Amino acid sequence: MKVLFDHQIFNYVYGGASKYFVMLLKHLPRETWETSVLFSSNEYVKSTGIMRYLPYKFRGQTVLMELLNRMYTKKVLRQKHYDVFHQTNFGTFCLDVIGNKPMVTTYHDSNLSTFDPHPEIVECQRKSLKRADAIVCVSENTKKDLLKLFAVDERKVHVIYHGILRPDLTTLPSTRFMEAPYILFVGRRTKYKNFDRFVRVFAKLHKTYPTLYAVFTSNPFSKEELLQFEKLGIANRIMHVAASEDVMKQLYRDALFLAFPSFYEGFGMPILEAWSCGCPVVLSNASCFPEIAGDAALFFDPYSDDDMLCKFQRIITDSVLRQSIICKGSDRVKLFSWERCAEEHLKLYQSLLQ
Repeated sequence: MKVLFDHQIFNYVYGGASKYFVMLLKHLPRETWETSVLFSSNEYVKSTGIMRYLPYKFRGQTVLMELLNRMYTKKVLRQKHYDVFHQTNFGTFCLDVIGNKPMVTTYHDSNLSTFDPHPEIVECQRKSLKRADAIVCVSENTKKDLLKLFAVDERKVHVIYHGILRPDLTTLPSTRFMEAPYILFVGRRTKYKNFDRFVRVFAKLHKTYPTLYAVFTSNPFSKEELLQFEKLGIANRIMHVAASEDVMKQLYRDALFLAFPSFYEGFGMPILEAWSCGCPVVLSNASCFPEIAGDAALFFDPYSDDDMLCKFQRIITDSVLRQSIICKGSDRVKLFSWERCAEEHLKLYQSLLQ
């Protein structure tokens, strides 16, 4: 059996969806898969070495790579030297050339239909989901959203959780990332991430803990965000880090806690990453979070400044609670593995050929 993965998701430098596909390929038997990727600037591709990596070097490179990769993908699809096609994103250019080959697609979350509306992309999702012979959802909550939003036969929807690689923390620098205490905020700061409320709450928390920092990853701050920090009087207590995978592990290890205030997520991979590094997790009680985190996190109402502030203060001041959350996270993270994720995908692919 040979499963073909297209190039689409590997054009992204970072992101949970691209990380999922990279780790899936890394843990599937090598003889079972191929990709139509000529070049990728994805950081997870770089760290795993599973395909050709091309560093981001010049303006317009992303557009050029997409053009070349798409042309090559169409060529590979037409040759049909594969048994199952796994679409890695919702570009519909592939649908006309796969013929009757079994197709799998992965639905990560409903953000493009709800919190961050993009009707044109949702229409592509609709076409891909209709064509797919099997749909992978990354949580039961995401499956529920999918069935609510799209006319999809539930029998072809399969929930497969993400996994995590348990890091060897002994390889990290023994010194702290920074001496001052900090809260870690991981990922993009789009509307559904509840960034504005988090910043307001941090400004209040900072009055009680003036040495406290908030450390952010992902994209650099915008002018509007920097102005927001100035108005709240916290500009000198906000830090952005363009973090590699190793730096991310250190950031998790040394943080007071991971704050995850999103209104919605499809899965929440940073939860597993924090647990694996011994970092306590404080997160909203929305969407998939209770399903994924269980009792291994401290929850707050994402629509309440007061509740978020209260829970932040509790995890800072209550050392017994903090240690309990860390221990529960260390146990719960064992339920999630890329080996199990890959095994369940492999069974799904094989079922489509029976």
